[in-house]
Amino acid sequence: MLKPGDWVIIANGQERIIGFIRDFSRLRNEVYIVQVSTYMDKRITPMKPVLEVVESKKIMAVGLTLAKEDWDAMIDLAIMTDDEQWFRQLSKRKPG
Repeated sequence: MLKPGDWVIIANGQERIIGFIRDFSRLRNEVYIVQVSTYMDKRITPMKPVLEVVESKKIMAVGLTLAKEDWDAMIDLAIMTDDEQWFRQLSKRKPG
């Protein structure tokens, strides 16, 4: 089961968009995703974070395990972008 803060990939034609879940729609089968990069032709291209509403059937969980340094980097990013909700979610889920 996906939850806020989980990293996901969004299928968009040939392109894949990488982002994390911000929240879920309570009325529709939609997910609020903060998009942070695109993936196409084996190349990741960073983008300015954008909040989008996506149908839940278009997203796939990214199966990964993060190192402590990665958690710290994401927490720093949440602070730099003034995203208090994401900061709290990351802080709560950070191992150790």
